[in-house]
Amino acid sequence: MPDQPQVKYPFEFDGRWVLRYHVPYTVQHEGLPHRIVATVFAQPSVHGRIQVSCEGLPPVEHDGLTAGDVVEITGDTWRVAEVDYRTRVVLQRVDDLNDAVEEEPSVQAGE
Repeated sequence: MPDQPQVKYPFEFDGRWVLRYHVPYTVQHEGLPHRIVATVFAQPSVHGRIQVSCEGLPPVEHDGLTAGDVVEITGDTWRVAEVDYRTRVVLQRVDDLNDAVEEEPSVQAGE
């Protein structure tokens, strides 16, 4: 049986990671399992919270998240693409966003 590649975010698709409301995700980072949970609130306006915990380490919490915010999760940088009340927080890899910007042709003034 061939070795299967180890994927850090097996739930990531095309550079996007949809964190479902209150569904725990586990990510292996530096040899340790990290548990990631997203929560979405309606008051005072719709915003998300992502909690990252790992046994033996202090938990990390990103609160007040809205579209456009940037977070670091287990060594990777993500931009919040969407926050849907009681449904999900959608993250986009920052590297993929930068690549997309670089691929667009630039237009110079006067062309």
